[in-house]
Amino acid sequence: MRLLLCLAAALLAATSAPAQADAPTRIVSLNQCLDAILVELVPKERIAAISHYSRDPLRSPIAALAQTLPITYESAEEIVALRPDLVLASRHSAIPTRNALRRVGIHYELFDVPFSVKESLAQIRQIAALVDNAAAGEALVTRIERAIEAARLPPGAPRLTAAVYETGGLTAGGSTVTDDLMQTVGLDNLAARYGIKTHQPMQLELLLSAPPDLLLVGEIPGADGTQAARVVQHRALRKVHSKRWDFPARFMYCSGPTIVEEAAALARARDATYAASRAQAAR
Repeated sequence: MRLLLCLAAALLAATSAPAQADAPTRIVSLNQCLDAILVELVPKERIAAISHYSRDPLRSPIAALAQTLPITYESAEEIVALRPDLVLASRHSAIPTRNALRRVGIHYELFDVPFSVKESLAQIRQIAALVDNAAAGEALVTRIERAIEAARLPPGAPRLTAAVYETGGLTAGGSTVTDDLMQTVGLDNLAARYGIKTHQPMQLELLLSAPPDLLLVGEIPGADGTQAARVVQHRALRKVHSKRWDFPARFMYCSGPTIVEEAAALARARDATYAASRAQAAR
């Protein structure tokens, strides 16, 4: 690998254009959440490659679009060969790859996972500045803020208890964008109440002992029969009186532009729970 990197570095030095202050035109992103932001801010022609994870139809918010874009599997050799003038990486990006890029002189911008809507919007603005398109960044931020405002709990409406329960028992606890959105639309997160932080499994017994008004369930197609799927499909869980609502797994993986769809989905789930409660009371 070292020899390959040395050869790649030599190729990079021989073929790279002199450094310019122009907007980057060969952008490589190594994270599917950063990919989702990037495609909102620049045309396809300026994207040299995105993460292969963005083609996953179950977890990626841009799976269809990703089929039309080049991808990498996050190896340093692939990235160096693309001669990028901007690389977007996350804390989850492979450390050996990041170290290798540093050794051959390719600078990358490193991003943390946003734990709130505020942090997510700040990340959008940061990427927009890097790609020299602040106007597109502000347009995206405005679209997200309007979606959140449209989903906000109406004055006087009652708050509901809710929990996310994905395949494997994974939930969105406190310090997540999903929890932030739940609070805005009027859903008190059961996982956060139990002290669960970020994305972690939640014990089934917690849901059974105090069922929430709304259960946001995501089942991954193809997982039937696995231990992870049996947790969500447990017969005891189906006997609780919580309103069940489909909550796609992709909402758990990325924020950014996904917030628009997620906020609307949470508001629909809330309103459906209200309607179910009214129907039950009328019987």
